[in-house]
Amino acid sequence: MKEVVTFGEVMMRLTPVGDDLLAQAGAFNVHIGGSEYNVAAGLVALGIPAMCVTRLPDNPLGRNALRAMRSNGVETPDDTLSPQGRLGIYFLEQGSSPRPNRVVYDRGESSLVKAAASGAFDWDRYLGDARWFHVSGITPALSPGLLQATQNAVRACRAENIPVSFDINYRAKLWAPDKARTGLEPLLRDASVIVSTEEDLERVFGIKGSTHRELVEKAKEKFGVETVAITLREMISVRRNRWSGCAVGPDGYFESRWYDVEIVDRVGAGDSFTAGLVAGLMERDLGYAVNMAAAFSALKHTMPGDVCLATRAQVEELMERGSAGRIQR
Repeated sequence: MKEVVTFGEVMMRLTPVGDDLLAQAGAFNVHIGGSEYNVAAGLVALGIPAMCVTRLPDNPLGRNALRAMRSNGVETPDDTLSPQGRLGIYFLEQGSSPRPNRVVYDRGESSLVKAAASGAFDWDRYLGDARWFHVSGITPALSPGLLQATQNAVRACRAENIPVSFDINYRAKLWAPDKARTGLEPLLRDASVIVSTEEDLERVFGIKGSTHRELVEKAKEKFGVETVAITLREMISVRRNRWSGCAVGPDGYFESRWYDVEIVDRVGAGDSFTAGLVAGLMERDLGYAVNMAAAFSALKHTMPGDVCLATRAQVEELMERGSAGRIQR
């Protein structure tokens, strides 16, 4: 039985084999991902049952995505497959300094967008027995119907006293900052936990701080929520970063240790941070949660695909030692 419910679009990701550019690629690696699904899969890896509410086309591509979700232990409602719409796709071109990573979307008229147009989401049924709900700013950016569906879901959580975590997850290719601000601000005020980055807080809401602590405290005050957490990234090169996170909540301010990460695939790192944060908050306190979030998401950088499959034991070992250990054999 699920303990956490997430809501969002699941997509197929195509990445050129090797270091090919999209313009020259002749073969692609295939992964299944999507921000809210990535969070659900991360929670399952950490031992917390989770369900992802989405819609997938009832065709071979949709069933492929459904198989991938279930293979990672993520529960799905019985109405996940839909006769309407298509599976969204995105293409990821892996960068190498000084050339950055590049994403190209092909996600219009997806099954989730089609379902939202008809209002087909039974939140009383999906949320039954849930202890937590998570969504990101990507979902309401996809269509007016999904903005309304997200509002309905958050409203249903408030009625049942279910905590809501919300990752701002701003995507400039989906909506402009002013539209994102208008759409997201009411949702953020109804959340319990907000996750973001320094860049998104400034770009969408104009929130700045001279220190990380000042930044999250300003965001907490602006939205009137219990907890605000942000990921912290220092770019050494496209494939080598330093990574950390911090948060402020009722018990004060906490910052994790910094990790040096050699990047295999950074997609899903923020979602893994959220998964670790939610898991830690459900089990212990904010200080523990921030450290779990940073360690879990640091490990995600080392894994191909959108989902972090690190075990709880691996995360706790990294939290304890803080760096790569000797070969395990």
